[in-house]
Amino acid sequence: MRLGAALLLLCASSAATHAGGFGIPEMGVRRTGMAAIIGRPDEPAAVFQNPAGITTLHGLRLYVGFGLAFVSTEFRLRPWQDSERFIDDPVDADGYYPAQKPTRAMGAIPMLVATMPLWDDRLYGAFSLYVSNATGAQFRRDAVTHYHLIDGYVVAPQASITLAYKVRPNLSVGGSVGVINPRVHGQRYVFPVVNGTDVSNLVGSEPELTLDGSDWRPTWNLGVYAAPAPGLTVGAAVIGRVDAQLQGPITVVYSEDAAQPDRLEGRHSTELLLPWTFHLGANYDVTPNVELGAELRYWLYRQYERQYTQVENIFLVSELETLKDYNDSWQVSGGLRVHDLPQAPRLEAMLGTHYDRTPAPARTVTLDQPTFSHIGLHSGVRWTLGRYRLAATYIHYWYDVPTIEDSITSPPSNIRGDGANDIFTVAFEATVD
Repeated sequence: MRLGAALLLLCASSAATHAGGFGIPEMGVRRTGMAAIIGRPDEPAAVFQNPAGITTLHGLRLYVGFGLAFVSTEFRLRPWQDSERFIDDPVDADGYYPAQKPTRAMGAIPMLVATMPLWDDRLYGAFSLYVSNATGAQFRRDAVTHYHLIDGYVVAPQASITLAYKVRPNLSVGGSVGVINPRVHGQRYVFPVVNGTDVSNLVGSEPELTLDGSDWRPTWNLGVYAAPAPGLTVGAAVIGRVDAQLQGPITVVYSEDAAQPDRLEGRHSTELLLPWTFHLGANYDVTPNVELGAELRYWLYRQYERQYTQVENIFLVSELETLKDYNDSWQVSGGLRVHDLPQAPRLEAMLGTHYDRTPAPARTVTLDQPTFSHIGLHSGVRWTLGRYRLAATYIHYWYDVPTIEDSITSPPSNIRGDGANDIFTVAFEATVD
């Protein structure tokens, strides 16, 4: 009996780890409202986007930002070999099971930053706490997706210390060092046919797999910020690669229709890659009241060729390997900011857009690890009230969900669907002279 469950684990556990599922953190008012912060990072969120920008912040600054992302998506899943033996839902004329929506699909984006001058208006420092990714999804246990995902999330809190130095009045450099704590959870039923062999009489028709893991790893980023000409500012930044080893328990619980109840418990160590990331941006004041900005972001995801897991205390399974074969990912974005109008001198209005190219080949996409190309529309306002700045922003994503016919996942994730994402953010900033 343990052999049957071990083989099921071999086919299933890699899909539950969420490795490579790290999205684009939407942090900072300029980022969420204008889609262009790298070239003019004039707010404390610069500690993540371009740390050299904190040299533009005079006095002690306290920044609190919080965002919520609400994903709206629907998938139709194509049957796979032997799936009709365990799933009773009807198949439509196009050959798909009924459309499924997650009962929960959302994310949170909190950020807390304090910045201050340290020496002679040239050296600046900052301390920050934020979550670079906190997303999760849940499907009903009786949905046709339960062999792909029932419940899962990834959370990655991060703390960092930043230093930035003004080399010349128009040139600054900066960097951050910190620690990140990626944590993942995945839960699903395991499809009880292994290499064409039905093992449901041993483990049941719905054996439940649960995987949890976490790790602590150092992080760093570097940035440069310059004003080479009147009205023009440029910036560049790099975020270092993180190679995490998520460790934690694996459990497999036989379902009630198994020959006899059993519960397998083991541990795993799963590789998680956060790739090298490169940012480049420029902002220009076309008039005293109108600023334009553009930026390019590039993720070196070509390094994510496989997902590898070591397993302990699960009979006959010592390692798992799943092909990912990711490509590099990139995003282009830009927008405008209108400010200091005579009618509203303390109000800033922002509008922007972006296009983001997914790194994942469609054939390796899973429902617990979806990543799709998308277009985004950004908007926001910011008010200055004495020593305080208040902001509210809104982003809408339109996901380009491909029709997948050649999935290599287990079980196959051949899907047709659509999706969108709405991100609401508020921010508060106070200056203490």
